[in-house]
Amino acid sequence: MTQQQGKPGLAIVTGATGGMGSATAAQLAAQGWSLILCDIDLGRLEQSAGALRAPGQQVDVLAGDIADPAFPARILATLGDRPIGALIHTAGLSPTMGDAVRIFSVNYDATVRLVNATRPRMAEGGCAVLISSSSAYLVNVPEIDAAIDQLSDEDDSASLMKFATKPEMAYPISKRAVIKLVARQAAAFGERKARIVSIAPGLIDTQMSRAEQAASPQMKVMLEKTPLGRLGTPDEIASVAIFLCSPGASFISGRDILVDGGMTAAVLGR
Repeated sequence: MTQQQGKPGLAIVTGATGGMGSATAAQLAAQGWSLILCDIDLGRLEQSAGALRAPGQQVDVLAGDIADPAFPARILATLGDRPIGALIHTAGLSPTMGDAVRIFSVNYDATVRLVNATRPRMAEGGCAVLISSSSAYLVNVPEIDAAIDQLSDEDDSASLMKFATKPEMAYPISKRAVIKLVARQAAAFGERKARIVSIAPGLIDTQMSRAEQAASPQMKVMLEKTPLGRLGTPDEIASVAIFLCSPGASFISGRDILVDGGMTAAVLGR
């Protein structure tokens, strides 16, 4: 099966060598999509791409820092005149991976630029899937929401910095802003007969998540509260992302989808 069979365009995956990104890329490739894989390490990207390439299936790679303001233009240059059928943006930083400024820069500012750059190239029937976080639901502060609601599609995260000088707060706030971004962008995507959604993973068994669990005792408490009693897998997140990009999800847009084993409902008591 080639990517032309039932596919509105090619698929772009950011964070493509990470846990969720690599699982997503593998599932897309198995369905015959042509791909652009983006991440920071060219060697790992080439290794991943080599394992996914099949006859008649194109897999391009693009290495670089997603937070570089020039990176979206590099994606468009790699894209050429091909339409985008799916954008699955898994690249991001957790609290142990940077300071508050860097986390906002990668998790929110880079996401806004990526969405703005790729939206005009979305094919009819295409879908952008962003990764938020279940932790975003635990930051329910009216002042923070008011500041996020005031953001436009041209604003960066500077106005949010006053709420988060530490990475542990910057992460959930940046992801809450991503959820609001999806709601804000839905109309513009709809004008192209395309969609935008986000997925809020709970505790997922990835290298990033394992580092967070080692650094934060609260993670153990959250796992104990998860009704399914286990970590999720990268494939479980990837399968939801693939579904959201499929015709079966063609009336879902502007919303965040919790994939957390019931953890958020258990923690919040609702």
